[in-house]
Amino acid sequence: MMIITIIGCSVQQSSMQQPQVPSIVPPTNDQSNTPTPNPVTSPTGNLGIKQDVTIQGFAFDPKSVTVPVRATVIWTNKDSSAHTIVSDSGNEISSDSISNGETYAHTFNTPGTYNYHCGIHPSMKGTIIVQ
Repeated sequence: MMIITIIGCSVQQSSMQQPQVPSIVPPTNDQSNTPTPNPVTSPTGNLGIKQDVTIQGFAFDPKSVTVPVRATVIWTNKDSSAHTIVSDSGNEISSDSISNGETYAHTFNTPGTYNYHCGIHPSMKGTIIVQ
């Protein structure tokens, strides 16, 4: 008589977890479930057009700019002295004192020529032409 002994093998599972592979979903052209984003109003006017003017060396650079209606002009003071932006006539442009590194922005909604100066240093002059 023969006795056969069967010794079983067991497989131990590793305690390390297998990395999970993210599922890839191919893009579709169906956007029926995609929410429509709310429109964002730009701080640079409805058209998003802006024109930079630098204040440096007690002058506006460029001295004259031409922009479309609803464009925004942004003045940046790079002088060590404070400056203001003031309309020569009317009150279209009127800033508080702008120190070094600060800015003043104004959106022009009406066509025309706007002459301005620094209220602290009246010899500093500039022109905005809005078409």
